[in-house]
Amino acid sequence: MSVVRKLSGRDGRRRQEDPGELYRTLFETMSEGFVICEVIRDASGRLVDYWVRDANPAFRRRAPGAANMVGRRFLEMRPNTHPRWFTACHVALTRGEPVRFEFWDDQALRWYDVHMTRLSEDEVGQFYIDITERKKAERYQAELFDELNHRVKNNLTIVSGVLTMQARASADPAVREQLLKAVDRIQSIADLHASLYRSGGKDEVEAQRYLQELCERLSRTLLEGRDVRLDLHAEPLTLPLDQAVQLGIIVNELVTNAAKHAYPDAGKGVIWVRLGRAEGGLRLCVSDLGRGLAPDTASGLGMRLVRSLVERAGGEVKVEGARGASVEVRLPVGAAGDDGPLQDNLL
Repeated sequence: MSVVRKLSGRDGRRRQEDPGELYRTLFETMSEGFVICEVIRDASGRLVDYWVRDANPAFRRRAPGAANMVGRRFLEMRPNTHPRWFTACHVALTRGEPVRFEFWDDQALRWYDVHMTRLSEDEVGQFYIDITERKKAERYQAELFDELNHRVKNNLTIVSGVLTMQARASADPAVREQLLKAVDRIQSIADLHASLYRSGGKDEVEAQRYLQELCERLSRTLLEGRDVRLDLHAEPLTLPLDQAVQLGIIVNELVTNAAKHAYPDAGKGVIWVRLGRAEGGLRLCVSDLGRGLAPDTASGLGMRLVRSLVERAGGEVKVEGARGASVEVRLPVGAAGDDGPLQDNLL
């Protein structure tokens, strides 16, 4: 069905305008760049290039040489274009669905949100929306978040150092032990912020890397000089910041309990830490084949802290002590795997 727009003239009568003229007016005046391309295929039918058949003024102004692209092959102007650019054209043509991605144009020195859409069997339309200012704002926000994590990590390290000095100065073994446990809890959060700082200011944490660093520190502080090994296996997961904090504290408490109670000082053994996906969230298990849980461990501050964190998250804790000790924690909060969607720069 043809589209006809009716407008009122100065004399009050209705008049009709040619839809082609309306579309041409839109094409010429829109603020976003728009290009019409005719694809070029090789002998096997594979899309290998395209002719730039038309480009609106916004596109012609956007980069050096853009005004001279009309009537020429794209690879003639951009010989280093990545093949994925033409793959995106192919997908838009064959599926009939728009393809969208972001890329950095090193000639225009701008970021663009590109939309490719099918116009006909051999034609593709390309919209170029300038998102450079948004990218600058995102980078500035990331830098602020990066600096915040760096400062928090440093402040936590200072607090940890003060408590360590107080522990060493205390004559009461019970007080010294509690202070050192507090140091471990603070240090587990400091490790998390250090991980965030190194990742470039993201608000998500790579659980595998974070737990690896946490377990290495726990091995040095709790198991050095002992014939007890800490064995970690974690699936590649990314976790929200608040969930990573909870997970780090829980692992810290459970490994500390196992290191203290599972094996005698001269004993040999392994403490296993396992993290993976479960129905609706995560499953963490810390286990050993030692002497089992001490009678006061289940009601101690460490296990109370673990139960409190898990309950607040809507999860559950399961403790078994028939052979050694095993504590299983299930957290219902979902985790995103590393196989999620990724954004690529196509140019």
